[in-house]
Amino acid sequence: MVRWRESRRQLGRAKTDFNAAPVTVTTSFTHFTVPGFSGSDTADPSGFMGGGQIGYNWQFSPIWVAGVEADFQGAAEKDSISLTHSLSPAFTVPPVTAAAVTDFQRQIDWFGTVRLRAGYVWGNGDVFSYVTGGVAYGRVKLDGTSTVSGTVTTTGVVPPVVVPFSITHTIGHSNVNTGWVVGYGTEGRLASTNWTWKIEGLYMDLGTLDDTDVVIPPHLISVSGGQVTTHTHFTDGILRGGLNYKFY
Repeated sequence: MVRWRESRRQLGRAKTDFNAAPVTVTTSFTHFTVPGFSGSDTADPSGFMGGGQIGYNWQFSPIWVAGVEADFQGAAEKDSISLTHSLSPAFTVPPVTAAAVTDFQRQIDWFGTVRLRAGYVWGNGDVFSYVTGGVAYGRVKLDGTSTVSGTVTTTGVVPPVVVPFSITHTIGHSNVNTGWVVGYGTEGRLASTNWTWKIEGLYMDLGTLDDTDVVIPPHLISVSGGQVTTHTHFTDGILRGGLNYKFY
């Protein structure tokens, strides 16, 4: 039995834990450290997807059916966020003002599953309700930047001198992860044809994605540090419906 389906909707969840190291700034008249920061952000990216599947069912009693199926689809599921952290060191002489702006985007580019399913038929044998579960795989991705910038102002000098500083790190990593998927659904025959309608809900866990950016060498007078590490966990809730065609 080969199936084709469309009209699919995803509602995922991506939780990112991130940590940025302190930034060391050296000017011609002072040397100081801007403290690091850490945090966590959870978002619910959503989007549409499209693809196809193939499978086989075996009816081993009047009401019980078991089978196996595999599917693959492209996804347009992503979310973006911008976070700002004030990082000005307390009681610094000369005065320092600093902040970190972290922008990143999380997404699932594509995924597939290989699943078993089992259930029972009802409605004069024209409707099949089932549970399903198996292995999931997909390409997960995180991209972004983290910028620490600010100013340091001289004291005891007339007029005061304001020296700006800035350092930017690029966050970026993608990987094909494997995980698991479970769900349930109902499939029914359209009139007396080989076409069936189907509604299915799945919960998929594609594991985590870790990234540590490359340390940027000191530049300008000297600005260094601020290395960022991220740990993102990708899960997905999928609701899809469409049409199937049975070859038998």
